[in-house]
Amino acid sequence: MSDIQPDPQNSPALKAAKIAVIILSSLIILALIALVVGAVMKLSGGGKAKSPAELASSFTLAPGSRIVSMDSQPGRLILRIKTATGEEIDILDTQNGHLVGQVKATAEK
Repeated sequence: MSDIQPDPQNSPALKAAKIAVIILSSLIILALIALVVGAVMKLSGGGKAKSPAELASSFTLAPGSRIVSMDSQPGRLILRIKTATGEEIDILDTQNGHLVGQVKATAEK
């Protein structure tokens, strides 16, 4: 037999372990970078949500009017209102509360 022993520093298992350590270390560094970027974005106010006070809007009904029914569609609020002169349908934008459309029906005489 030969007296030469295989070098443990060049074994395939050790090479695979070194590659795994390099890959996992790279992933940890990338995760830490993403964490820092996320913290900076959050602290700088990126993607700031509006407060409930900013989202609130008012809609005033005429005296003697009442809401008969309410429906919603994406981005719209639809109100059916009974007034002293008849009925009307008001369509409101849910983002800013502005009146988008109005359909009025007068009562028959």
